[in-house]
Amino acid sequence: MSDLPDIDLMEGFPHPRDCIRLLGQHTAEASFLESYNGGRFHHAWLVTGAKGVGKASFAYRAAKFLLSQEGDGGGLFGPPDTLDVDQSHSAVHLINSGAHPGLSVLKRKYDSKGKKFFKAIRVDDVRGLNTFFGLSSSDGGWRVVIVDPVDDMNTNSANAILKILEEPPKKTIFFLLSHTPAGLLPTIQSRCRRLTLNPLAADLTEKIIAPFADGISTDELKTLVSLAEGSPGKAAALHNAGGLDAFSGLLSIFGSYPKYDPDKLHGLADLAAKKDSEALYRVLCELFPWWLSRFVRAASIGFDKLPLVAGEAAVMQSLLNSKPVPFWIEVWENANHLIERADTVNLDKKQVILNLFLSATLKR
Repeated sequence: MSDLPDIDLMEGFPHPRDCIRLLGQHTAEASFLESYNGGRFHHAWLVTGAKGVGKASFAYRAAKFLLSQEGDGGGLFGPPDTLDVDQSHSAVHLINSGAHPGLSVLKRKYDSKGKKFFKAIRVDDVRGLNTFFGLSSSDGGWRVVIVDPVDDMNTNSANAILKILEEPPKKTIFFLLSHTPAGLLPTIQSRCRRLTLNPLAADLTEKIIAPFADGISTDELKTLVSLAEGSPGKAAALHNAGGLDAFSGLLSIFGSYPKYDPDKLHGLADLAAKKDSEALYRVLCELFPWWLSRFVRAASIGFDKLPLVAGEAAVMQSLLNSKPVPFWIEVWENANHLIERADTVNLDKKQVILNLFLSATLKR
């Protein structure tokens, strides 16, 4: 395997290809197996769901299942009823090591010169599949392509993958993972069978995260699970990026709205602007609009209808007493615009964080 950074690997947490069991997604796996066993197996699957709910883990489990099958039949005991496979199988070892000749994974690659990941899955990455397709399967079995996620494709690469989907190679299965399928080309969506993975229950999210979330208390783990909203991957990302501290800071600052505590506001902005705090800055840029949408949703359906953390409802009620819901929707829209613009023109990070909060104090 390459020594270059891997975009889908989070420090301290297992890679999706190492998944042995996928909790909470039995319905999706059963639907996939029903198609496989039914003799009308679709060649392309659009696997959708919120970021971090297990789409990549599902795709790797399905790849291990397909690449470990002996022929097309169900074997001595009839059609398979699970994607579980013998972990000692050679196909599993090869996939876990990133060396299986029957599996190709498209994702954003690392730019060694720029010292960062490319912004998109490029058309040359898709064209590289021609070499993969040109290699005959050694045992006449399946070949699997995982695009993780297809949302990261630009116009050229999306059109290139569409051409392949229109005339797919034989015995090849595509898994196109998508967090936001509405943004995909309709022609890509029409070539795929859709398989949706749902958010997990809080207890399952906690069960998945707990063994890897070192150094946090039981209450902090509960907060992390609440913020994740059914996405173990989001919980992991928040944990690694200092998301609990960022959320605490956000809640504390909004707690004094509309007269922010300047020490708290500038302290958080200064911390996020440090050279070694890129992860904190990113998580704040995700948390701010996300929390506003959570606030608006809670205000609309009732604060008791969401699993809010201690003190969160009080802050939300205070904001609602100050300004109506339409005002906060506009703040959310402006926040998204500012964050998008900041990435485009490389705005000062401290000023971005300050402007996110200060925009909520402007009269409209």
